[in-house]
Amino acid sequence: MPSHLTRQVFRRLLANEPIVHRGCLRRQAYSSATAATALASRPRRQNGFPAVRPAQRRTFFNFNMFRKAKRELKEADMDPGIEKMMELEKMQRMRARLPHPEDVAKALRKFFAAKLAQKKPLEDTQAQLALQSIKYCIDSQSGQTAVDGEDVAGPILSTTFFTTAAKAARAQPKRISAAHIELAQVLYRVLLDARSARSKLALEACCMLLSNSGSPQKARELLVQHEKTDSAESPLSPTEAEEASAMDDAGEIAEQASTNFSRTAWRCVLVGFALKQDEPELKRTLAMMGERGLDRGEVVAGTMMDFYVSQDNAAEVRSWWERYRQVAPVAMPRSAMRDQATGKATYRVLRWCIRSGNLEFGHQIVTDVMRSNPSKPVWDSIFVWAAGTGKGVDEIGRMVDVMERSNEAVPDQAQWRVPDTATINALVEFAISKDDPYMAERFIALGRERGIEPDARTYVLQMDYRLSVNDVDGALTAYKNLQAMDLSEGEDLPVVNKLVVALCSSKRHDFDTIMNVAADLSDRRARFEPLTVATLSLLHLNRDELHDVIDLLNTHAFHYSSTERASIRDAMIAYCLDPATPTSRSWDAYTILRNVFDELTRASRTELMINFITRERPDMAVHVFNHMRQHSRADTMPTRDTYIAAFMGTARLGDLESLEVVHNQLKLDFNIEINTLVRNALVIAYTACGRPRKALGFWDEVVASREGPSYNSVHVALRACEKSPYGDLKAREIWALLGKQNVELDGAMWASYVAALAGNGEVRQAMQVVEAAEGKGEVEVDVFLLGSLFAGAPGMGKQGEVEGWGRERYPGVWAELVKTGVQEDEAGNRLFGVDRRVAP
Repeated sequence: MPSHLTRQVFRRLLANEPIVHRGCLRRQAYSSATAATALASRPRRQNGFPAVRPAQRRTFFNFNMFRKAKRELKEADMDPGIEKMMELEKMQRMRARLPHPEDVAKALRKFFAAKLAQKKPLEDTQAQLALQSIKYCIDSQSGQTAVDGEDVAGPILSTTFFTTAAKAARAQPKRISAAHIELAQVLYRVLLDARSARSKLALEACCMLLSNSGSPQKARELLVQHEKTDSAESPLSPTEAEEASAMDDAGEIAEQASTNFSRTAWRCVLVGFALKQDEPELKRTLAMMGERGLDRGEVVAGTMMDFYVSQDNAAEVRSWWERYRQVAPVAMPRSAMRDQATGKATYRVLRWCIRSGNLEFGHQIVTDVMRSNPSKPVWDSIFVWAAGTGKGVDEIGRMVDVMERSNEAVPDQAQWRVPDTATINALVEFAISKDDPYMAERFIALGRERGIEPDARTYVLQMDYRLSVNDVDGALTAYKNLQAMDLSEGEDLPVVNKLVVALCSSKRHDFDTIMNVAADLSDRRARFEPLTVATLSLLHLNRDELHDVIDLLNTHAFHYSSTERASIRDAMIAYCLDPATPTSRSWDAYTILRNVFDELTRASRTELMINFITRERPDMAVHVFNHMRQHSRADTMPTRDTYIAAFMGTARLGDLESLEVVHNQLKLDFNIEINTLVRNALVIAYTACGRPRKALGFWDEVVASREGPSYNSVHVALRACEKSPYGDLKAREIWALLGKQNVELDGAMWASYVAALAGNGEVRQAMQVVEAAEGKGEVEVDVFLLGSLFAGAPGMGKQGEVEGWGRERYPGVWAELVKTGVQEDEAGNRLFGVDRRVAP
C-alpha cells in the first residue's frame, strides 16, 4: 500500500499536477451533491484522479440550525465541598502537589454546614474524606498557636467549625463505619483540648456511634473518663459565648452541661448493650446509671422491657412492664406525647404476647389498662390485640362502638377517643404482618363504613402488601390514589421505590408508566434507593439510552454509602458479564462504570477484561487492561495475576497485536517482578499467536532465572517446540536436560515430548520413542498420549500414519480415543476430544 501511494505521488509530481487526496475530510465537508454529480461526468486521468479540482460551494441556508441540539450530560451531583476533598485524597494517593489548606478548610465548612441544614447523616465515604481533610488542615498548621482561645487549630478551622461538625456527626447513618467513629473522636479531642463545653456534642456523637456499631463498652469507658475531667472544664470564653448566641438556640450550652446530656449519653450506652444482647453488661450499665440517678424514666424502663421481650423472658417482661406503668405517668405529664409513648409500649408488649403465646399475660395487661380509662393510642393497641386473638372484623367494629360510648363519661370533648386513620392503619399493618391481604382490605372497608377515609399511610400500607403478593396493578392503583395525599413527610418513598422496581421487573407495563412514577420521585427531589437506581440504569441500558443512565447515576450515586454504591456497581457488572447482553451494550455499561465508579475493584475489572475476551473482542479487553494500568490507586493497578490473565486471554484468541500491547505494558511496569508464572504465560501466549520461536526465548529466561522452571514450564516449552520450525532439536535438548537432572517423567510429560517431535515431521521417530519407553516400562500408553501424538502430527498424511500405527499397536486405547469425538481445525487437521490445555 505505501509503495502504491508513493507511485501515485511521483507520477503527479512528474506531470506537474497538484496532489489531491479524495478522502480529505475538508473537501468532503464542503463538496455538495451537485458538485459530486458534476464530477462524475468529468473526464478522468488514467491514474484515476480528476483533472480539475471541483469548486467549493456554499449553500444559502444552513440547515444544521434546525437540527436538535446535542444533549449535554449532567454533571455529577455532589454535596458542597466534596469535590475538593476528593481532589485532596487523590493528590495524597498520587503523592502529587496538594491543594492549599485554606481551600480544603473552605470545602469542609461548606460540607458540614450543608449536612447540618439538610439534617442528613454522613455516608462512610464522606466521613472518610472529611476525616482525611480535617487531619490535613490540622497538620498543615500544627506550628501555629491559638489566640484568646478563639481558634483551636489556628485561623483555618475554628471552634465554630468543629461545633458545626460535631452537630452534623450526631446524625446516625444506616451503616456506621470506622471513619464515622474516628471522625467523632477527632472532633471530641479537638474541642476538649480547647476546653470548650461544646465537646459534649462530639462526645454524644461518639457514644451514639460506638453504641450502635457494637462497641457500647468503649462508649461507656469514654463517658466515665469524661466525667472525671468534666469538673475541671473551664467555662465558656467570651468568644465562645458570642458564637453560641449566634449559632445556637437560647440555653443550648447550658442544657448540654446539665444532667440531660448525661442521661442521653448513658441511654445510648444502655441501648447499645441491649442491641448487643449482652445482659450482664446491660445490668452493670443500669447499676452505674442508678449510682448517678439516671435509671428512672420511661425510656430506661422501655429499653429494659424491649430487651427482655427480645429474650422471651416472660418474668422480666412482667416486672419491667409494671415498672414502666409506674414511672411513665411520673416522668411525663398527661399529653399527646405521653399517650403516644404509652400506646407504643402497650402495642409492643401485646404483640409479643400474641407472638410468644403468653395470652394470659396479654389479657391481664388489657384488663389493667382498661381500668384507667385508656387513651386513644392504647385503645388502638387493644384493637390489634383483639385481632391477634382471633376476633373478626365485625367484632372489632363493635369494640370501636364500645370505645365511642365510653366518651359519654368524659366531659371534655377534646379528650374523647374517636377512631381515626391511625386506628385503621394499625389494624391494616397487623394484617400485613400476618400475610392476610384480604383482612387488610376488610379493615380499610371498615374505616370507610365509619367515614374514615384512607390517608397517605393507609395507601402506603396498601401498596406494600399488594407488592408483597406481586399485585403490581393493584399497587399502581393505590399509588394513583396516594398522589392526592400530603406526602411532605416522605413516608411513601420506600414503597414507591419498590413500585418502580416492580414495574421494571413486570413485562406488562410500558416504559412511560415506569417513567411517570420515577419522574414523580425526581420532581420531589426524593431519595432513590440503590436498587431503584440499579434497576432503572439497566432499563435505560437495554434501550440504548446512555445519556439517561449517566444522568441518573450522576444525580444519585455520589450520595450513597460505599455499600450502596457497591450494590449498583455489582448489578451493572452482572449486566456486562451476562452472555445475553450484546457486546456493544456490555462495552457501554463498562464505560459508564469506569467513569462513575472509580473505586471499581481490580477483581471486577479483571472479570470484565476476561468477559470481552470471551466475546472475542481483544481490543476491548486491552482497553480495560490499560485503564487498570493507568489508574492511580494501588489496589486497582494490575498485578502478576492480572498480566497472566491478559496473556492467557490473548492466547485463547491468538491476537498478536493485543499480546504485544500487554507485553509492552509489562516491560514498563516497575511494580511487577517477573517470575516463572509470568514467563510461562508469555510462552503460551506467543506460541498461540504464531510466534513459537520468540516463546522459546522466555523458556531460556526461565532456565536462567533464580526461581527456575516448573513442570508446567517444561510442558509449555515443549508445546512451543511443537509449533516452532526445527523445534524437535530444542525438544531433544530439553529432554536431555530433564534426564540429566533426574526429573520424574509422567505420562503427560512423555505426551508433550512426542508431540513436539511429531510437530516437526518426526512422526516415525516419535512412535519409536513411545515403543521404546513402553518396552522399558517408563510410560503407559493411554488416551492422552495417543491423542497428543495425533494432534501434533502435521497434515492428513502424517496423522494417517499415526492412526494406522495406533490402531495396529494399541487397538483398545485407540478405540477409547475415538470415543472422545473428532473435530477439524481451520487447516483441515483432525483433533480428538483430548484436553491438551496447560496452565502457566
